[in-house]
Amino acid sequence: MHHLAKVSGLSIRVLFLLAAACGSRNAASSDDDPPAFPDERVHFDAGGHVLGYVANRLSDTITVIDLDAMAVLGESPVGRDPVDIDGPRHATIDRQRGVVYVTLSYPLSAPGPHEAMTSSDRPGYIQALSLSELAPVGELRVDPGPVDLALLPDQSQLAVLHDDPVLDVEVTLDAGARRSEIALIDSLDSLAGIADGGTDPRFGAVCIAPGAVVYGKDKARAYVACTGEDTLAVVDTGGPSVLFRVPAGPGKVNKPFALTADDAGARLLLSNQVAGTVALFTTDDPPAMLSVATVTGVPFFSAWISDSQFVVPIQGPSGAAVVDAASGTVLSSATYSDDDCNNPSEARAVADGRLFLVCEGDHYGAGSVVQVDPATLAIQAKVTVGIYPDRLAVLEPRR
Repeated sequence: MHHLAKVSGLSIRVLFLLAAACGSRNAASSDDDPPAFPDERVHFDAGGHVLGYVANRLSDTITVIDLDAMAVLGESPVGRDPVDIDGPRHATIDRQRGVVYVTLSYPLSAPGPHEAMTSSDRPGYIQALSLSELAPVGELRVDPGPVDLALLPDQSQLAVLHDDPVLDVEVTLDAGARRSEIALIDSLDSLAGIADGGTDPRFGAVCIAPGAVVYGKDKARAYVACTGEDTLAVVDTGGPSVLFRVPAGPGKVNKPFALTADDAGARLLLSNQVAGTVALFTTDDPPAMLSVATVTGVPFFSAWISDSQFVVPIQGPSGAAVVDAASGTVLSSATYSDDDCNNPSEARAVADGRLFLVCEGDHYGAGSVVQVDPATLAIQAKVTVGIYPDRLAVLEPRR
């Protein structure tokens, strides 16, 4: 410090000129030098191929897959917390705005058994990420425990379903006091970062420990698998408010969890995990149960492979089954080793008839996505993704 204090004025001027010269030289060669903060994100070019986007809950990433080549194009980090697990779930593609939506659920932030339960835990977020590079372009704070998303086919509204971890364990006989909420977001241009304006969602209580949400034939109705109330709930999206609650299946205890709709939004497949059944419902007011299929194991998110047949993934043991929708008869089935497909959780069909399964794995190591034969369910190809993959969103070329 003493030596620096004794530097003469001339020496200071010399140092200044040397620094300026160095700056000029650096400026002159800046065109040849790499940028100080390069964009290291992977850029995803579909190139006319079908792409798949998978949110990995415990890796805090999204994996992008070329489903034609069954090759991973890249994996990008997701989230807003540099320390905790953000828990991204259910990537949902909005082609109109060029974004993919994910929930940040913070699955490891729930209060422990000895902590206070007087208020809700950490709030969740919805993030909008650009399809080309998965860079954040917008976000919205929502209730704790966002577990599922549904986007209207016309991409005019996004439904966000919550399972609040505090409400789930609330000690009360009042069912209404334990019901988590659904949030409806109408201002998607603002969320996607392409317009100014508010993105305040409309909230409404739905049910205890909900599992999944889908839209029906139009914007007027959404449907929720109410795990904690053993029902299928019909939501009037004008409120939102619940219009009907119908039994999830014929069993005394069904435990509905996974819910999918056909392309027309006219039929629902509700997977009951305790009963081991998949119940087929109409989207009438109220929904009518058309058939029930019984499977060996715990059913998850099903997919239609024709107008009359669907495929249901099964856990415990890992496998899948092809079911006749009208009768509920299992037409064929397959079981998988842990190396092939450990804990399949979703079936996903694409327009050309190909069928894929998301395999959760053991939630400690990597999961996978496999392509299977729709008739025999034999595995044809496999790619490895992150830890605890959620759902497969598909981006198909415009036709």
